Amino acid sequence: MPFDLVEEIKAPDDDLKIIGPVTARGVATSLGKEIYVQAHVTGSTELICSRCLTPFTKPFDVDCEGKFTESGTEQEESEEDAVEVFPLDGASCVLDDMIGHEIILSLPMKPLCDPDCKGLCPVCGSNLNEGECDCRKAEDDISPFGRKLLEAMEERSKKNGRPKET
Repeated sequence: MPFDLVEEIKAPDDDLKIIGPVTARGVATSLGKEIYVQAHVTGSTELICSRCLTPFTKPFDVDCEGKFTESGTEQEESEEDAVEVFPLDGASCVLDDMIGHEIILSLPMKPLCDPDCKGLCPVCGSNLNEGECDCRKAEDDISPFGRKLLEAMEERSKKNGRPKET
C-alpha cells in the first residue's frame, strides 16, 4: 500500500533536533505477521557546527527500509537480510524510529555550518567568522624578552618534538 505523509516525528535521540514536518513517501507491504516498509524521507535538522559551535539548519534526503513485527515475533536477521526490525504498535507502524535512525546515519560526523568556517579563537573563544579577536593583537604587545623566549621554545619543540608531560 503506497503512502505519502507530511508529519512531525519524534526523534529517537535527544541530540537530534528535527525542524518542522518530515515528508515520507513510500510503500508498506504486508508479509503475513510482518509489514515491510520502504520510504524516501526529506526534511531539515538543526546541527551544531563542530568548529564555531553555532547552530545551523541542514536538510536531509534519505531512503529507509524496515520490517515491523508483533512484539516477541522478531526473527533473527541473516547477513543477506540486513533490514532493521521495529515493533508494531497495535495494528499500525510508527515510522519515527526507522526514519530517525536513518537521519542520524546520514548526518556528518563533524558538521560544519560552512566549509570555510574559521572556528573559535583558541585563546579567547571568539567566533572568528564574526571578525578578528584581540588575541592576535596581543601577540604584538609581547616584550622582546618574551618574544625571544617563545622563539626558543618553538625551536626546541621542532628539534626534540614536544616535551613529555609528567
